Amino acid sequence: MRADLVVAAFCWFILWPKVAAADTSIETLSTMTVRVCGNSAYPPVSWVNADQQADGVNVAVIKMLLEPLGVTVDTHQDSSWRRCLKEVELGNIDMMSGFKTEARQAFMTFLDAPVIRESIYLYFPIDNPLEFKGWDTLAGLRVGVLRGDSFGDEVDAALNAYPTLEYVSTQDQNLLKLADNRLDMVPMGKLSGQLDILRLGLQGKTGHIQTDVVDFWYLAISNRSPLLPWLPFLNERLTRLLDSPETVPELVERYRRIYIAALGLNGDFSD
Repeated sequence: MRADLVVAAFCWFILWPKVAAADTSIETLSTMTVRVCGNSAYPPVSWVNADQQADGVNVAVIKMLLEPLGVTVDTHQDSSWRRCLKEVELGNIDMMSGFKTEARQAFMTFLDAPVIRESIYLYFPIDNPLEFKGWDTLAGLRVGVLRGDSFGDEVDAALNAYPTLEYVSTQDQNLLKLADNRLDMVPMGKLSGQLDILRLGLQGKTGHIQTDVVDFWYLAISNRSPLLPWLPFLNERLTRLLDSPETVPELVERYRRIYIAALGLNGDFSD
């Protein structure tokens, strides 16, 4: 059995008596306030807006999932992505969204249905283009990574073996260093990278190329959250919510426009 499944099964075994004994009525659920945080560096999927609110497609899905049930969704966030993960682990945050990894499954439970597919690209200085032939072939380069970010267990292991891996607190630091040729590459989502480059005025200073990493964003509940007993119900509800093939693409386009409009920018960029 895979190690991540063993960890998840063990955590569920430990939590099951508490979950089974909980009052899982809709009336009780409707009295709850669910605290949410997210990754600040992946617009339009996930970012923190100027009002210090977690925003984007994933937060919209959480609200669509919970608010019709009478749940109050608190999206206030004044912390980094790394801190968001820690607050989920501590139980101070109830829900978040992200890639499913073995390490995260030790302290949170992911809902079954994936929300959105994410392709990871490498961004590089325009004068020093890269070819992607595998993560091991890039080990001699200066790589910038957002603290708390993950690209799946296998890629994370390869990155952690790099001798010149540089961790930063914000993706802005990475992209500015990249444009100034102080980094050789930054792995991140294609659309979020383009939006951030547009926001920072770095058009024409960077390029990008697709990697072999394609993963999915999932919603997750802290294993310390009082929301956890409703997991089976929320799984069913989320599956129905995402059943329409138009739901997520429409949200992506809506929140892309919201992000660009909030910055007062022209939203045109090339593939």
